[in-house]
Amino acid sequence: MGDCKKGRPRDEDVRLRLLAAAARLMEESASANVSVEAIAALAGAGKATIYRWWPTKAALLIEAFRIAVASELNYKSSGSLESDVSQWLLQFTNMLSGPRGRIFSAFVAEGQSDPEIASAFREFWIKPRRAEAKEALHRHCATGELAEDIDLDLVVEILYAPLYYRLLTGWGPLTPDYVESLARLALKGIELKPSGPNSQNLPHPAHSPQAPLPPTPQPHTEK
Repeated sequence: MGDCKKGRPRDEDVRLRLLAAAARLMEESASANVSVEAIAALAGAGKATIYRWWPTKAALLIEAFRIAVASELNYKSSGSLESDVSQWLLQFTNMLSGPRGRIFSAFVAEGQSDPEIASAFREFWIKPRRAEAKEALHRHCATGELAEDIDLDLVVEILYAPLYYRLLTGWGPLTPDYVESLARLALKGIELKPSGPNSQNLPHPAHSPQAPLPPTPQPHTEK
């Protein structure tokens, strides 16, 4: 009997070839111009194979993009929350300012009017990237830099929402100085701890619902 060779299943090899082909074609042309047929041909696979792995072309393109930029957008830890957050946001803005920023911006813009792209963007970009960010932030909960019960979903949104806002509206450039200021200001709010004699009864702004407004004073009526 011959030696048994161990390795990735053949289907997984085909999947990786499709992802690589999609990423390469997006580098050469606008994502809207990349066809399923072209991806399949470049990968040496059948068109039907694509739909065994991804529900839509947008899903394939966005996953291919996420994998292609993974090395640029890592969540490595330096041991310092402030240093980590600044580095994560700077990596993201560097990607947006580089050649691949065109591809990412197209996904975001087209998703505003195309439900299929919007759904794929949430499932194949937002969902996995958010999970990675929360895992990285949770390491700082273990060190005490963040509260154990902090709402990590809210923290991720506080950090990244301003970048998406500037990307969508063009209101101001995404510069290193802006990123540094954003990280510093966001962390001040996230790490803010109430002080005073009744501080233990006060909610933390990043892991509690907004405090109710005081009751409206009733007008005094003479009797």
